[in-house]
Amino acid sequence: MRLQDLHFFYYYSHGKLLLTGEYLILHGAFGLALPTIKGQSFTIFYKNKPTTYPCYELLHWNSFDEKDKLWFEGIFQLPSLDICYETEKKTAFRLRNLLLKSREIQKNFLSNTFGIYVKTKLEFPRNWGLGSSSTLISNIAKWSRVKPHLLLEKNFPGSGYDIACGFHSKPIIFRKLKNQGPHVIPIDFNLPFKEKLFFLHLNKKQNTCESIRFFRKKKKIFSNSKSMDVISSITKKIPFCKTLKEFEELLFKHEKVMSEILDIPTIKEIYFPDYLGLVKSLGAWGGDFVLISYRDGMRKYFSKKGFHTLISFDEMIIS
Repeated sequence: MRLQDLHFFYYYSHGKLLLTGEYLILHGAFGLALPTIKGQSFTIFYKNKPTTYPCYELLHWNSFDEKDKLWFEGIFQLPSLDICYETEKKTAFRLRNLLLKSREIQKNFLSNTFGIYVKTKLEFPRNWGLGSSSTLISNIAKWSRVKPHLLLEKNFPGSGYDIACGFHSKPIIFRKLKNQGPHVIPIDFNLPFKEKLFFLHLNKKQNTCESIRFFRKKKKIFSNSKSMDVISSITKKIPFCKTLKEFEELLFKHEKVMSEILDIPTIKEIYFPDYLGLVKSLGAWGGDFVLISYRDGMRKYFSKKGFHTLISFDEMIIS
């Protein structure tokens, strides 16, 4: 193939963390979502002229992690997207489904092209829970020119806040009502005390789909509109906090409300009951990152408990 026959496209989507509204965001509560500095890039080379070699009518997909290690490779026949080769069957089928659903919505997608090579590159470890799946969906939506929430609805049970983060370079207030598209409001979120906020990794990745299934088994969530109102109210107040104390009090209240709804202890009660600062769950409870507020001896405290990945607010979040 000659270079002049190749077309090049590049897309990029930010990762995500959900500060407020976890679980209840699925049923219309307001949530405050934070796009992360690190995300996933998406580079595409494709040839739009047929050749005499059938092997060129393929989609060759390579996915690399943050250390440039190839973690998935797949080859798909075009235009059928039948799987010719894969290094991980579950990932190949999931990817094929996303591409086929994109074409259901955008009829010409992957129907008149030949010899496509796709390279995806994560900027964060896959077990960090910052959105290896959501950044993939966001990038595929950009490539296929499909409205991302339509692609999400056809494939995943989440609210879509994570996909929205992939499209924005500012924190967002997010809300999704039943049978409606998402409402996204980008906001300024330059907290005057953000140098005292850190993100601690809990050394395990939480399965979002499993967490959503667990949440939907909780019958009392749907009848308790008061809890929805409290969480939405906290979401709206958080961006206007002037002091760390006010910020902590609102998020302590948020944790208490969600603990009662889920009928499980907070992460702080389970792991860090003697820590004097804030420990706030982010998204699905039980894994990934939590938000920590600074106290003297903080790093030593968490290190002694076996938690060593502690990242400052400015290193993690676009603000």
